[in-house]
Amino acid sequence: MKTVNKKHLIYYKPKTKAHAKTQRRKDYAKTFSLRCLRAFAALREGFCFFGFWAILSTFVLNNNAGAQTEVRLRAETNTFVRLPVELKPCELKDQATQELGRRVVDILDNDLWASSVVAAYQTEESRTNSDALRLEFALNRPTGPIRLAVQTKVSLLQKKITIDGQLLDSTTGRTLEQKVYRGCEENLRLLVHALADDIVTSLTGEKGMAKSRIAFTTGVSHVKEIFVMDYDGASQRQITNLQTLNLTPAWSPDGREIVFTSYKRGNPDLVAIDLIPGRVGYLLKDNGLHSAPAWSPDDKKIALVSTKDGNAEIYVMDANTKAVRRLTQHPAIDASPSWSPTGREIVFTSDRLGNPQIFIMDAEGANLRRLPLEGTYNDSPAWSPRGDKIAFVSRMPGGFDIFTFDVTTATVTQLTNSAGSNEDPCWSPDGYRLAFSSTRDGRSDIYSMMWDGTDVRRLTYKGTCTSPAWSSSFRPAEEFLCKE
Repeated sequence: MKTVNKKHLIYYKPKTKAHAKTQRRKDYAKTFSLRCLRAFAALREGFCFFGFWAILSTFVLNNNAGAQTEVRLRAETNTFVRLPVELKPCELKDQATQELGRRVVDILDNDLWASSVVAAYQTEESRTNSDALRLEFALNRPTGPIRLAVQTKVSLLQKKITIDGQLLDSTTGRTLEQKVYRGCEENLRLLVHALADDIVTSLTGEKGMAKSRIAFTTGVSHVKEIFVMDYDGASQRQITNLQTLNLTPAWSPDGREIVFTSYKRGNPDLVAIDLIPGRVGYLLKDNGLHSAPAWSPDDKKIALVSTKDGNAEIYVMDANTKAVRRLTQHPAIDASPSWSPTGREIVFTSDRLGNPQIFIMDAEGANLRRLPLEGTYNDSPAWSPRGDKIAFVSRMPGGFDIFTFDVTTATVTQLTNSAGSNEDPCWSPDGYRLAFSSTRDGRSDIYSMMWDGTDVRRLTYKGTCTSPAWSSSFRPAEEFLCKE
């Protein structure tokens, strides 16, 4: 029988009409299962877990009997629920070692847990450590027709790696999704990140965040340079060597460029670096300060702060022509612009009322309104990619802390409450996590946390790290290629 791969669903080309009818039912069941799982896991407000499995069980029984039943899922609780997924031991081929196989599973385990929608647990872990935190979800999972598992197979030949990833219904042994990833040993993490993101997309219909990166500034000798790392703090590398003060990095939506402020010419100019060739070019080098760039979601515009006309105002630059247009017109200081995910609005900080407060305006500069926040000092707004929350920094008696403002309910939630200052919040591309800088351990480093302030992770240990900027999950194809 001939294997055909369509949209990563594996099925067999039937030889008869009867086989075709049976296969259509199986494919429909697979597609429906993934569709239901996507609907179940996509939102923070989880669906009723037992109700979901009861609905799915009814559908599968009806489908096996030949009936087609319309199924609707609705939100019944406000509980955030992860989908339990078992990670089976990696199968080894050719020159692949046990250590390599363990690395594949460990990276995948970390990626899926960080996705915030999957409760990954390793088969070996469930046998040896039944008290592990990640097993809390799996051991208490409801019974149902679908029990998710991931089987990985890794091959190593002359430093070339092939990873075969399968998303399985381990109850039936049915393959729900399958894909192959090829690269070199130095690209192992990226290949596994790609697998993790594809699993998340299969289950939720949304893009994963494992391939995303975080740019930040850190001290090198007596200057500040731009560094980039994976979302979890791994693979840190310096990308600028301008031997000057470099600040406020911001990613392009396609992940190819980073825009930042550099004092290379002695003036705070707006500079862009193309990461693939490492080429640096000036975007704005008029007299005055040009800082806090923020790329629009459609990749066409860059919002920034500039004093080119004498006062700190919000401007928008055309990413192609470099033409600059002024949005704000006020003698006060306007700063820290951040785009809404639709690109129709910009949130920013202004002290036009005497103290720094947060305002929203249309992308053309009209319809200005203030967020109804308490406190006398609110700054550094960052709009969630989901559009539902705006993170910001507020001055507290012991320093600065991070809060979120719910755009729909106008509810304010405090996320950090620790010694030192917590600043520079930025969102992961899926809107589930925040990266920020903190001096909670005495010196400034980069941390990440869930959208509700839980699961805090320290990402850097340099002591001079500030201004994190989280990229999209897009990675240029060149990064998957083997280096010569």
